[in-house]
Amino acid sequence: MQKLNILILLFLFSLKTNAQNEEIKSTNSFLITGKVKEEKTITLDDLKNYPIIDLKDINTSCSPKREEKSKDVKAVLLKSILDDVAFDYKKSYMLNQYYFLFVAVDDYKMVFSFSEIFNTEIGNNLYVVTELEGKGLEDMNNRILLLSTKDIKGGSRNMKWLSKIVVQIAE
Repeated sequence: MQKLNILILLFLFSLKTNAQNEEIKSTNSFLITGKVKEEKTITLDDLKNYPIIDLKDINTSCSPKREEKSKDVKAVLLKSILDDVAFDYKKSYMLNQYYFLFVAVDDYKMVFSFSEIFNTEIGNNLYVVTELEGKGLEDMNNRILLLSTKDIKGGSRNMKWLSKIVVQIAE
């Protein structure tokens, strides 16, 4: 019986280890959904149509515990993308109750408020990366990469593999 328990534990451990080593597929688009008048899908090609900003050499780590300096980073200001979205609201003051839930393919989630993006310096420094160390979007294995460059703890709100942005209202 003890041997059987050990075999079962080893089997379960190997499943967990293999699941952690599975390669996450990079995303080729992200969906903007929720409290919008019309859902919008942003593809890699769509990102090329927005003004590109040269961020030079910055931290692209998705963890506040380590720094990952990348060279020649180019990106699109997220606010430029969101400006093309018609939000579903009755009165403009209601937008102060809206927030954005960012979701990655590995189900990692984070939140930015509407006011934070549109009324603070954070929004002027929230980017979708289009080029990293000379690699275009198609060649980046961590695409689609979202960078928040003005957070106090660098990397704490960077996200790789962005798959959707859900616009929601606080209730």
